[in-house]
Amino acid sequence: MNTESQEIIISRSIRSSPSQIYRAFTTAEGWCAWCCETAECEPVIGGKLHIYTEGYNAYGEFTELDKDRLAAFTWCGDREPPMQIQVVLEGIDNSTQLTFKVQVLGTEQEYAEIADFLERIWGHVLDNLKAVLEEKE
Repeated sequence: MNTESQEIIISRSIRSSPSQIYRAFTTAEGWCAWCCETAECEPVIGGKLHIYTEGYNAYGEFTELDKDRLAAFTWCGDREPPMQIQVVLEGIDNSTQLTFKVQVLGTEQEYAEIADFLERIWGHVLDNLKAVLEEKE
């Protein structure tokens, strides 16, 4: 966690192709397989993203897309400051190195209050993504 830039970086090595991980972040079916109950996803620049799970909603829109390499989107979750999320994928042998960057766009105080929670919750859901994709492999 980098407190100066209000950014959290989480990395995972996943035994799956970059294209499968990219689809997990750019399709409704992909999101629902590892993260939420329902999702709406329009993977174009400016396209909308909405996920819902257990009373939690998050909305955003895609800001960058580079097929099988990068997906970036805004994220506005219930009771959270706005965020910018970037998912960077690098294929290495039979795995993919996923670098997940969360930049909190709120105040320093908002960041301080939520940083540990975000690191823990995103770490948990990325572990779930890893488990789901590696089970398919």
